[in-house]
Amino acid sequence: MMRWAAFFTDRSDGAEIRAAHTAAHQAYLRKYKGQIVLAGAVRPDAEANPVGGLWIFEADSRAEVEKIIAEDPFQIHGLRATTQLYAWGTAPGFEDMAIGTR
Repeated sequence: MMRWAAFFTDRSDGAEIRAAHTAAHQAYLRKYKGQIVLAGAVRPDAEANPVGGLWIFEADSRAEVEKIIAEDPFQIHGLRATTQLYAWGTAPGFEDMAIGTR
């Protein structure tokens, strides 16, 4: 099992897509709760509209994570302008937060 971080940026003209598919997107996230261990929108300021998202995964492979991302309603309907996926390790001093220690 490995931890992965996915960073998404939204299309600047994607507000209508977000509004139309938020309920389906949130249901999708709940479907994969466990594999997606943390997820949420990112904003330039606490009161600003979302401009993207960040998901943290625990998964066996990059392919597994890519499949989950590809089937998200926000991806399917074209909200995401970019998607970046990285393997994510544990920094020294945070070993108690590593996979399998919670």
